[in-house]
Amino acid sequence: MASEPSLQDRAKAAFWPPCTHLTDRDLWPPVEILGAGGSHLHLADGRRVLDGISSWWCKALGHRHPDLLAALTEQAGRFDHVIAAGTVNEPVVRLCERLVAVAGGRAATVFLAGDGSTGMEIALKMALQFQAQTGHPGRTRIACLENAYHGETVATLAVSDCALYRAPFAAWCFPGTVLTGAPYRSGPTDPAWLDAGREWPGIRAQLDAVAGELAAVVVEPVLQGAGGMRVYSPDLLTRLRAWCDAHGVLLIADEIAAGMGRCGAWLGSQLAPNAGADLTVLSKGLTGGMLPLAATVVSRRVQEAFAGTWDSGRSFLHSNTYCGHALAVAVAHAALDALAPLLPDIQRRGEGLRARLAEVARTTGALGPVRGVGFVAAADLLAPDAIPSRLGQRICRAALAHGAFLRPLGSTLYLLPPLNASDAELDALAESLGRAVADVARSAERQLGIGGAPSDD
Repeated sequence: MASEPSLQDRAKAAFWPPCTHLTDRDLWPPVEILGAGGSHLHLADGRRVLDGISSWWCKALGHRHPDLLAALTEQAGRFDHVIAAGTVNEPVVRLCERLVAVAGGRAATVFLAGDGSTGMEIALKMALQFQAQTGHPGRTRIACLENAYHGETVATLAVSDCALYRAPFAAWCFPGTVLTGAPYRSGPTDPAWLDAGREWPGIRAQLDAVAGELAAVVVEPVLQGAGGMRVYSPDLLTRLRAWCDAHGVLLIADEIAAGMGRCGAWLGSQLAPNAGADLTVLSKGLTGGMLPLAATVVSRRVQEAFAGTWDSGRSFLHSNTYCGHALAVAVAHAALDALAPLLPDIQRRGEGLRARLAEVARTTGALGPVRGVGFVAAADLLAPDAIPSRLGQRICRAALAHGAFLRPLGSTLYLLPPLNASDAELDALAESLGRAVADVARSAERQLGIGGAPSDD
């Protein structure tokens, strides 16, 4: 009698995983999850491992947070989802009011969607339609920063600068402008953290060259995630805000990764003065990663451009089946409540997280300078270019044996744990990564070119 196929074999046949080379399933079979709680994943082989990347940066409060579960259960007892066109309910209105208050500044209203990429599509569509309806139909170009990443739909890929994801669909991507020379810094302790003056003239010249064509400038405030966990001076946001105001261009803030406390404030944009965006997109930590939800927070200026009678052609007729999904909205309320008391301590604890990664870099000799902001720490492998690819993947896979689930960004290793992870869990996370780097270094010292880890002398 033929044996039953394993879960791995069944998965290879039926499940196409996201952002994964299909052949990797043979090299590094996916780990089977039986459960999760707090900062840990529970594996089928009995191990508990730390979720060191907050499950793609969304589990801001860890797994199965009791307050979020309670909110989900309570709302399910009332109703789970009702069409949002032609109906309204108190929780969805109150959530929008809370997000307007969180964004502050120019914020006036909120358009809800189901995921970050869709939230960004909404912002881009609004920007284009805004320009056409305010007398500037020729303003159709979008500018983004180098190394930017804004999503996986075609429009969001078009305003991204990550060739790995964009290149296969370049024929469908509309032309844009990539602003080079970003003011990258190591983090808040960098002497030039709050000053982008050195780089600004070059960026301004690139903007001036296309000023009459631009509908919007789109940025990931301060923290660029998929582009390599790069961090830039918040001063750039203040300067972009002033330039956009002077030239009739909208500023779009992609706060999907940077927002909801990850950078140490409700929004990454709030690390800079006078940097509020015309359109702000939130997702990931908005529900603590428990359910999909995105919010595009819209300024009054933008909202007013869509006012008019039904036959004026000025309406924004984008629709999402699950807009305002009641369960996600309920969980978002609980997430906002749980995140609020964590915010004051994120910057201090984030410094400790980066100090832990810096110690890994020092003891292994395999990592470059550490960078980060808020509750993020990242560093690049020092391996020479001749090293075969996937070294980062090998290290992160090795970390599983030492109790941590990690995922690299090419040659960038990073720690992005839940915001409520304990100090003991942060210690264990850094130790797991350090032991994994040492394991791989010992097996490939000649390739790494580091001659083994340095002594403590």
